[in-house]
Amino acid sequence: MRLKNEIHLQYTETQHKFLYENRPDAKFIVIPAGRRFGKTKGASNATIEWMAEGKKILWGDTISTNIDRYVDRYWKPELIKSGIEYTYSTQKKVMTLQNFEGYIDFRSADRPENWEGFGYDIIILNEAGIILKNDYLFTNAVLPMLIDNRGSKLYAIGTPKGRVKKDNKEHRFYSMYKRAMANDPLYQLYQYSSYDNPFLSKDDIQALEQEIKLMNPAMVEQEIYAKFVDGAAGELWDEVMINRQRIKTHPELDRVIVAIDPAISATAKSDETGITVSGRSGDSKYVLEDCSGIYTPEQWASEAIRVAKKWGADCIVAEKNQGGDMVKSVLKSVGWQGRINLVTATKGKYVRAEPIYAEYEKGKVFHVGHHVKLEAQMCSFTSDLKTSPDRVDSLVWGLTELTTPKVLFF
Repeated sequence: MRLKNEIHLQYTETQHKFLYENRPDAKFIVIPAGRRFGKTKGASNATIEWMAEGKKILWGDTISTNIDRYVDRYWKPELIKSGIEYTYSTQKKVMTLQNFEGYIDFRSADRPENWEGFGYDIIILNEAGIILKNDYLFTNAVLPMLIDNRGSKLYAIGTPKGRVKKDNKEHRFYSMYKRAMANDPLYQLYQYSSYDNPFLSKDDIQALEQEIKLMNPAMVEQEIYAKFVDGAAGELWDEVMINRQRIKTHPELDRVIVAIDPAISATAKSDETGITVSGRSGDSKYVLEDCSGIYTPEQWASEAIRVAKKWGADCIVAEKNQGGDMVKSVLKSVGWQGRINLVTATKGKYVRAEPIYAEYEKGKVFHVGHHVKLEAQMCSFTSDLKTSPDRVDSLVWGLTELTTPKVLFF
């Protein structure tokens, strides 16, 4: 039988501070943290020790499919390394340790009906910025659980997602942050940037910072420095929606198209050319690939043709506002012999995106695999975005083509 004092888990100084050095009388531990700070790894390690102490834990995450992946990535390697026998039910989302009384119930924000239980000693909201968008979930499930156990603690950990939600109500995570800043005795604040992770090089973080800045400068303050700012969160898509409709493989497709939002130059300061591949099966659409980047006209034409052949696309859709007939001539000069549909942007980017967002809301669009840069741009997309969302524009053109068939021109 393993004893609790024989379990050796590693923490960074900052992880140890917010997990083990908070005030005993603080019930709400608020931890805004930048991307890749190490919040999930630190908190998962702590739950192993807390289970060994006999504590009952609720781990709240964004989507159900994340949970099994996180258990495989964070819990199982540490438990195996420590020689601790455990059980984990993928169906019930419960983890227990042999010879210890503690356990973890895992729940997700995309299945709020499953948030039930009582008497938890510790509740962890991983990605609190996303989970706490749902006020009903917090007030009707999380708070009653805390009330059931007078000595319980809530750890709200995550990257901020704005001060105000889409419904113009104050974000719960920001409300908790303000109470902690005001020295409410029930609250304690720990705030960390991405640079506070000693295992990440500054060069890597700076590269991430520059990448985020290209999408939306306000996002740097939010995503890297963990600040609550306006104008950084997107007005349409969010991570929960995209992850909920993520799949590993697609069914047999009726159509596949490549969509291009072309840039007119290829300097270091140029806009990207958006190039995405989408398919349709029945009423459902599938995002298959994003190969956007900074290209010369010949380069983006070659890249579009490459993925068109790879996926068996029957058509290339391209915006003609930037370059007009040049788009068609470049594609043909590089060797494309298939159909070309040139589309004209008569409405603003946001207005064009709204019908496609509605398709996501109806559960009719799925992402096959991960498209990191495209999805980041989707989640920061707003009506007053100063930079050009080329990847999103390409996605919208492609899905519009698949949603509303048009006459195709050669």
